[in-house]
Amino acid sequence: MRLLLLLTAILCVFLTGQPGVSFAADGLPPHSRVDFYPGRARVVFEVEAAETVKFTLPGTFESSTLRALPARGQKITSFEVAAGDIPGWIPGRLEDLRKSIKEKEEVIAHLTARQASIKQAFGHLSAPLPKELKGADMAEYVETARSLREKLETDLISIAVDLAEAKNDLQGMNKTYSSLMPKNFSNAASITAAVEGGEKLLVEAWTSAADWDAFYKMNLDSESGAITASLYAGARQMTGIDLGGELYFHTTMPSTKVTLPNLRPSIADFEVKYSAPTRSRAFDDARMPELGAAPAPSESAPPQVDRTMTDMSAKASGSLSGDNRKTEFLLGEFEMKSELSIVAVPHLSEEAWITSVVKNLPINLLPGPAELSVDGALSAKTSLRELGEGNELTLAFGKIPLVKSVKEKIVPKSGSSWWSGDGKKEDGYTIEVTNGLDKEISVVLKDRIPVSAQEKITIETEKIEPKPATHEKNGILSWELTLAPGEMKKIEVIYKESLIKSPKKRLNRI
Repeated sequence: MRLLLLLTAILCVFLTGQPGVSFAADGLPPHSRVDFYPGRARVVFEVEAAETVKFTLPGTFESSTLRALPARGQKITSFEVAAGDIPGWIPGRLEDLRKSIKEKEEVIAHLTARQASIKQAFGHLSAPLPKELKGADMAEYVETARSLREKLETDLISIAVDLAEAKNDLQGMNKTYSSLMPKNFSNAASITAAVEGGEKLLVEAWTSAADWDAFYKMNLDSESGAITASLYAGARQMTGIDLGGELYFHTTMPSTKVTLPNLRPSIADFEVKYSAPTRSRAFDDARMPELGAAPAPSESAPPQVDRTMTDMSAKASGSLSGDNRKTEFLLGEFEMKSELSIVAVPHLSEEAWITSVVKNLPINLLPGPAELSVDGALSAKTSLRELGEGNELTLAFGKIPLVKSVKEKIVPKSGSSWWSGDGKKEDGYTIEVTNGLDKEISVVLKDRIPVSAQEKITIETEKIEPKPATHEKNGILSWELTLAPGEMKKIEVIYKESLIKSPKKRLNRI
């Protein structure tokens, strides 16, 4: 009887498999602080202090980074980290999924067994008729066999459909399970420490299975110029355990190796001379400034961005699951008044830009992408660079399709557009700026005329109508135009280029 019970127990273990052990059941120590960095995270665990402290962490935490953080007056006489392997150890959040996989496997096994038994029954029905059957008995036997075979075939088709569906479900569940299962999770690190004094033992652990980035959502009120914005942290981690409480998000990883700066002497020597076509870079200044943000704290819940000489960080409260699912944390909301401009640069685009300028940024700005809206409608996406309080920012919120500036090259008088024997050429253009909006607007129009990069090339302005508000030395022209609804204004620019004492050369201008 005992032998029968033992065999039955062994059979049950064989059929059901070894049960998984989760961290919740094993008593993983709580954590008191979590710091996220680009591509890494630092977690501080705390355990009750005792003469001998023992606990285990999953293999997603790097054993080489584990170290004790003794409190004031506390003494750590020994601290050992031993590598181990715990088969079947799974994250607590995957227990339900693993249970569902086991149930689905049992369904497949049951359907497979039924399918095999039906196929076996077909074999019996295909056997020769019994010799003792005669007359009416034979007819009844054949009819019964036919009816049974028909039912079995119907059952077999139904089982095949159910089996295919179950296998497809199982494949999807296993794929999800594998994607959520942290790497090296069962390669546990066992910590043993001897502690004297103190109530808690703090242990620091680092993991590369974590990452985060900052991002903004900003909306511009085109009437008032007010910008309402929210700063978020998007974080994910795949340690297999949930991390919660106060979460700190940093922009810079601490240096693992620092050396003294060593400035080498500068050596003057000959170099190979390289000749390349001269390219004018004067108009680069007319491009939209690097996109930034123009936020300021509000009285409700401004983001608390702490800035040191080497790092910027922000704090949030919440919980982050350990299965690599991205979670968003609101770090703060803010609002400020900005100076609006509509900027038209026809050389870059016929559509004008709507820009916002803040002269003095009152908060620290974390680097990250930003989703921009105008009057509640999504208008653009951009990337913000890290800036500290007091900097000036210019943010382009997107383009205005109804405000256009069209540039057309002027067709000059006969022969004046070609280099003649005296090395002179007349050139120019017109720009038509149109306001398609239903309100009066002010537009800053920017364009350019060439500037000389050679002594033998001279540029002479013959006509600029109307006169620009500014004419910079690098050739950038700016007009400040006021346009009524539906109004169009025209700009005309004519200039002459001269090539001195080199009639065989042609001007190379980009």
